[in-house]
Amino acid sequence: MVHGEPAGCCAPVDTTAPISVTINPEARVNVARTGSRVESLTIGDWHTIEFPIVNTGYVTGLLVIEGDPVPDVELDLPVHELTGEPRQEGGFRVRFDVPTIVDVTLTFRALGALGGLAIHSSLHLILRSHVAPLPIA
Repeated sequence: MVHGEPAGCCAPVDTTAPISVTINPEARVNVARTGSRVESLTIGDWHTIEFPIVNTGYVTGLLVIEGDPVPDVELDLPVHELTGEPRQEGGFRVRFDVPTIVDVTLTFRALGALGGLAIHSSLHLILRSHVAPLPIA
């Protein structure tokens, strides 16, 4: 397992996901990169990027992911319902139109609040795409 170290909060998160999200008792969100990376993604296909949500405050309500539009990239950023459980699984989807490398900025907000400190609730994720190889006949 790889550990994500949420900024300014809590213990490392046990995960193989490329990011981890931690919510403290004040509903402040901390999102962090882990040691896992997102491999190159094929164009034209939806790819799910999963992440754990560690809810140290047992907060209930909505966790929203926001992201600015990125040319040639579609983002499916669903709203996650926080159940109050100490750990939930979350995720979002991405689809590329062309081979490219992009910097996707995502901001996570719980309960419609501003999230944590701006540098803790936002994340830059570098993603790359490629054309799928043709099947060998």
